[in-house]
Amino acid sequence: MNAANDSSARGGQAAAGDGERPPVLTVCWLGTSIMEHRQAHSPRLTDPANLPDVGERVVVEEHLSRGYVHRVHLALQLAHPHTAFACDNHGQGGATSRDLAAAARALPAAYDLAVFGCGINDVWRSHQGRTTEAVPIEEYARNYTTTLTALTERARHVVCVSETPFGPVAGPEAVAAMNHDLHHYNQAAAHRAADAGVSFIDVWTPFTETARAFSHHTGRQAPTLWRDGVHLSDLGATLLAQQVGAHLREHRVIEQLLPDTAHGRTRA
Repeated sequence: MNAANDSSARGGQAAAGDGERPPVLTVCWLGTSIMEHRQAHSPRLTDPANLPDVGERVVVEEHLSRGYVHRVHLALQLAHPHTAFACDNHGQGGATSRDLAAAARALPAAYDLAVFGCGINDVWRSHQGRTTEAVPIEEYARNYTTTLTALTERARHVVCVSETPFGPVAGPEAVAAMNHDLHHYNQAAAHRAADAGVSFIDVWTPFTETARAFSHHTGRQAPTLWRDGVHLSDLGATLLAQQVGAHLREHRVIEQLLPDTAHGRTRA
């Protein structure tokens, strides 16, 4: 269940008084590449005093998870400056509900908040003809429940996020068929989340309505929610972060997980 237990339950939250370290809220993110959103990184690409010249080669030193999860993390830190947020992104590129059910069971019982979403690869593999990797909706629903059971045992609060629709990854008829199936998978996920008493953030309508509005734009600079029809562009990641952030604010999820006091300020 999603009751906010006392602050000493998990995650090492100690009330922070004067001179003490701020409380730390640990957030686990479990999902697909939409959540993982890996990007190549080099310090030279972000250092305005040492930017490489156009055409110059730069050594990639690491891969970082960015996208909507990073945006949510930054927004939370700004909204709660007296709290430290530890972001543990377990997004897996190409993962289906089978993979994530196993991954959830391997997680430590150490989180304050867990955010979960999956299904896009379960559907996509079927339409790609990769039948051994595709996950039928009945199995998907069982896997979803298995994952929620594992997460509710490992986090004080769990939130689910629906999958974002497919963009122009194929022809219009193929994309329509893929989104028809993915919408049904999202509905199955919402039902399983409700059965488990877990909140479900449905981002389908905001994405489809925004994509429909963007379709009237023309030219090379026309806005789009996708980089490649599946993975999100900066606009797509921002829209998804807005939806998740709005849910956390409206339901006061972070406030319920915080200790009663943080740096001398009483929780509202």
